[in-house]
Amino acid sequence: MRENGTVIDIRSGLATVRVNRHSACGKCGMCGLSDKNKHIDFHVLNTLDAKVGDEVEIDIHDVNSFKIAAIVYVIPLVLALIAFLVAYLLSAPDWVMIIAFVAGLAIGFTAVGLLDKYKKHKWMETPEMVGILSGTDTASEQQ
Repeated sequence: MRENGTVIDIRSGLATVRVNRHSACGKCGMCGLSDKNKHIDFHVLNTLDAKVGDEVEIDIHDVNSFKIAAIVYVIPLVLALIAFLVAYLLSAPDWVMIIAFVAGLAIGFTAVGLLDKYKKHKWMETPEMVGILSGTDTASEQQ
């Protein structure tokens, strides 16, 4: 999905691009805008040497929902099965195997929660700056 936004800040090679909500947004939620938000800020590599005030076009990559589902559901299940298998191989009683399975699930969901916190709830790939539509220099030259 391509969106137009305004560069509001530049630091360490990253441009902060503010994209305002428009009527075509609907409720797809791809970029993270909700009905309450008027805009969203993206941190984009400033590959085109944009300046503060420039209007730029960014490409927001689609969320790979299969990858997210795999992370959220498979990691806890795999850890639960590993814990269960270890208890089984140690010839533990049935109730210990069940507790090991539940503990594995708990550890897995905790790991997913920590991973989500580390990624700061951003599972999309980083948007990419693809063009400068109008700049502060070109606007002042036209006057």
